[in-house]
Amino acid sequence: MMLFDKLRYTALALSLMLGAGHAEAAPPSPMSFPNWYAPKGYLTELSTSLKAAQAEQRSVSIIQLGDSHIQAGYATRPLRQALQQRYGDAGRGWIGWYRLYGSNAPRDYSVTSLGLPWSGETVLRSELTRPIGLGGYSLSAPAGRSFTLSISSLGRPFRQLVVLRSALSYPLVGTGQSSAQRGQFAIGSYVADTLSWSTPIMDTSLSPQLSEGDEAVYAGCALLSGKGGALVSDIGINGAAYRHYLAADYAEQLAQLRPELLILSLGTNDTYSTKANVEEALAQARSFVQLVRELLPKTKILLTTPPPSYFRSASVSYVYTGKRKKRRRRRVTTTVYSYNTKAREFAAALIRLAQEEGIAAFDLHSAMGGEQGIKSWIADGLLLGDRVHYAQEGYERQGQLLTEALLAQLEPKP
Repeated sequence: MMLFDKLRYTALALSLMLGAGHAEAAPPSPMSFPNWYAPKGYLTELSTSLKAAQAEQRSVSIIQLGDSHIQAGYATRPLRQALQQRYGDAGRGWIGWYRLYGSNAPRDYSVTSLGLPWSGETVLRSELTRPIGLGGYSLSAPAGRSFTLSISSLGRPFRQLVVLRSALSYPLVGTGQSSAQRGQFAIGSYVADTLSWSTPIMDTSLSPQLSEGDEAVYAGCALLSGKGGALVSDIGINGAAYRHYLAADYAEQLAQLRPELLILSLGTNDTYSTKANVEEALAQARSFVQLVRELLPKTKILLTTPPPSYFRSASVSYVYTGKRKKRRRRRVTTTVYSYNTKAREFAAALIRLAQEEGIAAFDLHSAMGGEQGIKSWIADGLLLGDRVHYAQEGYERQGQLLTEALLAQLEPKP
């Protein structure tokens, strides 16, 4: 794959933002499933690939890329479970080393470190000192010092671990590994090393070979079962919007997992302001979609719209207590919520974008009921107190809605 430097990214992004010609829209398929759009036959190849994966002993990579709704891991879980039950389990897929730089992580794996502190940068940072990796971040540690990384899949065995490191970083060695293939392929500033075990394991400790590098810069890893089937990865960064992945020259990194389907689940942070410019956010989403198509021409793209959310503001009032001579004024702060209509507008805009670009889209916002339907989610305790993030069950319910919609396209009823 050709490498693209930052100047080409910038030029491409500017041309897209200034209105470069859109791809001719393909004819839409019948709306056989609510809130779903896709060109006719758009996912036929993916369906065929999944059905053959287990017998052919190869993995079919699917990535759901997003923001804090995805970083938690709950929203992608139903899709991973459903596809792997039907088409074979190729492994847990990507696991983020989020906790090493102080962020939250999914609970079905664990990554811990002993020996030294780590520093991290994410796509949210405007000025980067290190290149961003596949997970939307980079991690670094002081050079020349030994450390131990402990990785556990918490009940899911794996036989291969693919770790991403900068080309000058120390290769990592796992306990009990049977073989290692270093630098199998390079994307941008990172190379991928594949560590293998002769029998399935559920945890390992990684340590650096300090004699074979000059720095410690890593971008995470993926866990593979060694079997054929679906490999469903969730990659999210708290606070991320379309503009962050675009500005970080990120799309090229996605090639590390060779996705056959890329699910883009963004939009909450693009529109979380009463002053948000929906058309500007849409232009950034279009730029990223076209950048992915430029760099990953064989990858199918599925947009999901942002879930319902609310703006939160504080209203201050004063009450007086006590008798006349001893009256006291007490300040009372009341939290006020107002429905985020910008997210609703952006959801409609993303569906139009899918139609114009000839890709797929699932309107999660409408599938959840929009402004009226979300009231039942609140009553059930599925939306947290900030009225933006969801409880675990809420995210899992969102994931189930997407899973049902996607399966209806992969396995259409006669």
